[in-house]
Amino acid sequence: MRLKVRKVRPNYHYSNPTFIRGAYKKALLVIESCENEYHIKATKKYISNFLMMQSDEIGFKKYESDSFVLKSFDRLVKKLDKKKKEIS
Repeated sequence: MRLKVRKVRPNYHYSNPTFIRGAYKKALLVIESCENEYHIKATKKYISNFLMMQSDEIGFKKYESDSFVLKSFDRLVKKLDKKKKEIS
């Protein structure tokens, strides 16, 4: 008789560090795939959404985030600027 194997679902909650790293890696892939100015514009929005999703809303258009997320956001912005210079 065959035993049932239960699949363990990972905990993909927004505050989970695994989710944050995965979102960061995807943002890096989005930056690397930019080929023109339209892609750069869309990537800026993607990075802004990355920060908003990883932060807690404390008021109208006011967000609070931890240092890990802010450092990740800064690195993404620097990489996007580098890619923008490379394309131009």
